[in-house]
Amino acid sequence: MAPIARHAVKFTQRITNGPLRTKTLNLIEEATKKPDLDHFTAALLKNPAHTSNSDSRQHVTVRLATAAQEAANKAQTVHIYFDKNGNYDGHKLFPERGPKGSDN
Repeated sequence: MAPIARHAVKFTQRITNGPLRTKTLNLIEEATKKPDLDHFTAALLKNPAHTSNSDSRQHVTVRLATAAQEAANKAQTVHIYFDKNGNYDGHKLFPERGPKGSDN
C-alpha cells in the first residue's frame, strides 16, 4: 500500500515551527512505506521530536491504525527514530490498545 499521505495525518497539538512540522510529516510518510507499517491507513501524531522515560532515543510518537482498528477505536503506537540530519532511522511498533486519556 501507499504511505499515509501528509494531509491525512491528524495532530493532537499544533506545530507552528514549519521545519519541525515538515520533518515530522516526512518521517511519518517514510516510516509508513516500510513493510510492517504499510498496511496502516490512519495516523495521529502524538508528539514531535522528543525523548521519553521509556525511550531515551530521540523519536516521534504516532498512533497508527488500520480501517478495522479505527472502527474498533484501537490503534498501535510507533516510535519513529531519526538521525542527526532528521532522516528516518528505524522504528519500534507497540501492541494494539484502546485510547488512554493522554491520547487526546
